[in-house]
Amino acid sequence: MKILCAALFVLASLAGGSASAQEYSQKQLQEIFSRHLNGESLRPEINASGSVRFRNQGRTYVIHVDERDPLYFRLTMAFVAEDKSAEHRQRLLEACNVATAEVKVVKCFLDEVGDPTFAGEMFLVVPGDFTLHFDRLLRAMDSAQRRFSRRLGELR
Repeated sequence: MKILCAALFVLASLAGGSASAQEYSQKQLQEIFSRHLNGESLRPEINASGSVRFRNQGRTYVIHVDERDPLYFRLTMAFVAEDKSAEHRQRLLEACNVATAEVKVVKCFLDEVGDPTFAGEMFLVVPGDFTLHFDRLLRAMDSAQRRFSRRLGELR
């Protein structure tokens, strides 16, 4: 039994290590993401930080590129809150809480200047695997934004 457990541990370690052993440059990751977005007619652009930005249904999204952790995929969508008052911030936070609670795979939070940001994150086996869930993640982000907006409207 001990030998079987040790063998399974070694196999699991090798399997996990082989996926993460592959290194990707920032440019390679940008190309992987951009190729898929181009195929979806989403016209990606590389921004100053090296992330991949695109627009979809009037919203701007960003795929964050980090060659130090190429198997971590993060898609964000943010917008500017015109009202920066403490009262409005409280309403934004409550709307974010509702969106995050109701759409479990999307987080909503206020960034450092108080603007709402929606983030969907996942761990991948290889960077290109994001394509398997990309459309569903966009729909989940859209759902979170709708729930956020609905709750914000109720609080006025």
